[in-house]
Amino acid sequence: SGMSKWGKSFAGVLLGLVAMGCAAIYPEVSTPIGQPPSGSTLKPEPPDDYVHLYFKSARMPARTRDGRAWGKDKDSLPSPYAIVYIDGTEIWRTEVESNTLEPTWPNQKKENYRVDAKTRLKVEIWDDHGLFPHPICQKEIKKITSYMDLGEVEVDSSGGANFLLAIEPAHAMWGLGFYYELRTTSVMISRVIAASPAGWAGLKPGDYIVEIMGKPISQLDSGQVQSAIRVNAASGLTMKVRTGDSAPRQVEIKEAAVYPLAEEKVRLAE
Repeated sequence: SGMSKWGKSFAGVLLGLVAMGCAAIYPEVSTPIGQPPSGSTLKPEPPDDYVHLYFKSARMPARTRDGRAWGKDKDSLPSPYAIVYIDGTEIWRTEVESNTLEPTWPNQKKENYRVDAKTRLKVEIWDDHGLFPHPICQKEIKKITSYMDLGEVEVDSSGGANFLLAIEPAHAMWGLGFYYELRTTSVMISRVIAASPAGWAGLKPGDYIVEIMGKPISQLDSGQVQSAIRVNAASGLTMKVRTGDSAPRQVEIKEAAVYPLAEEKVRLAE
């Protein structure tokens, strides 16, 4: 039978784990995720409390706050990097960009975050010259959701540094929005992106897929499960899903806009 292939493929691994007294570890598989197709309509729109953040530009003062040159050489320039906090928790920091007054931080993170009107966003910019970093500026931005219509906020500091921070509606990827584990005789949903077709359909981690496109999981091997999900993602994927001891329910989803948060650690398919 199809499931016998699963048994054979996992038997050796499971026996080894049991012999060592370890719990079985199952591979997690992502449903396809990528950039939205050209011309696609991004529906539904992102949640109102999701924002996309990154530095558009920044400019450092010509001298330190106490009027000194940045290094021992009078022509030295700072080597700035930035740290961004939400409600006191660091969410990302840029790389150090050496010897410049106008860093662009080309490799900075550009991701989605959840905020509200009470969210406190703080930006610190530091100079990495010397043995110890030195602060260039520190600014807190309140009511950041009020800047979403503008798409950005420009901030000036008392020390002369300024930066332009993009505050945009969440950026979209494209897909179904869930991950699953191929177990020995079952398929378990392991992760769900909240703002995705899977999330909006009510799928939850720990749900079990018992049927795909009218075929029971017991009649499919692991390759057939992955193929059925991948092939039907664009046109519409029909599954029967069981939560706990409840009766299976039918779920129909298809690829559409996905708005992953940075904490959900989603990456584009290779």
